[in-house]
Amino acid sequence: MDARWISRIAWGALAVAAIYAWVYHRHLMPVTSEGIDIALFSRGIGSPVLLWLNGYLGIFFNLQFLGPVGVIAVPLIVGSLWKWRALSRWQRGLLLFMLMATVIIGLFGGFNYRYALTLQPLLAVAVMAAVWKLMQGRERGWYLAALVAMSMLNAALALEHRQRTWRADPEYAQKKAMKKAFPDRFDDGPRDLQGMLARAGVGERDTVLVNNLPIWYYRTERPGAYYWCGSDQLFLAEDRPFLFRQRDDAQVTRYLVDTLGCRFIFSLDEYAPYNERFHAYLEEHCELVGSDDRGYTLHRLKDTFGR
Repeated sequence: MDARWISRIAWGALAVAAIYAWVYHRHLMPVTSEGIDIALFSRGIGSPVLLWLNGYLGIFFNLQFLGPVGVIAVPLIVGSLWKWRALSRWQRGLLLFMLMATVIIGLFGGFNYRYALTLQPLLAVAVMAAVWKLMQGRERGWYLAALVAMSMLNAALALEHRQRTWRADPEYAQKKAMKKAFPDRFDDGPRDLQGMLARAGVGERDTVLVNNLPIWYYRTERPGAYYWCGSDQLFLAEDRPFLFRQRDDAQVTRYLVDTLGCRFIFSLDEYAPYNERFHAYLEEHCELVGSDDRGYTLHRLKDTFGR
């Protein structure tokens, strides 16, 4: 393939990335969670199309949190496979690593963009190295400048989509606006967890159900049963059982008290929408005995003491 075709493919990939960014942010990404599971909406995988674009193939096509370099890398990877025999040994190894990482992250970590993010530096270096090798003279500089401009356009579209999301859900926007002065962004844990526990009468040996808050294990050495209401899953040493699935509320209470030894639940108020059963259980079968201005809550199960 001569230099002219390589140049056309490279510039074509950049144009496709620009068009895709516009369609992605303006039409494919929803602005409200109406009719979508809140956990899937927050992760950007709330539809079959987005599950593929932001999930399984998120390394290349998730423009909500990642840059357009992944889109541009697709023809580079396809071309490398086409010219497999012409590659050096280290290039083949790098390409195989990239493909294996894509499959593993897509299948097992596609639900969270952070795993795809780990490959962004590799893709960026590969694209820039390919531009430097395959393009000549001023075209290199023009292409890299266009790539930077494309990245800025994508970032602008992502921010604009977030603003539209906030306008569509004023309550969500208000919560975001209330969040954290700048210094607090580096430490968003509860201000006085030990004081909250002491005032609520939580004993040093009392096990607390901890709803997806690893900060518990940094701030205290008290026992905690780790739980995530979004998947309704407990993470115990020997098993990962569900809490509410196939149990009514009375059975949940008996399981918490008699099996786990839990009479207190430590959570965050913004987690409530992720599980209606969990939220309703807190409202109907627990009493709030502690909270702070960062949204951390401590509930106590009603009518379970003295058993």
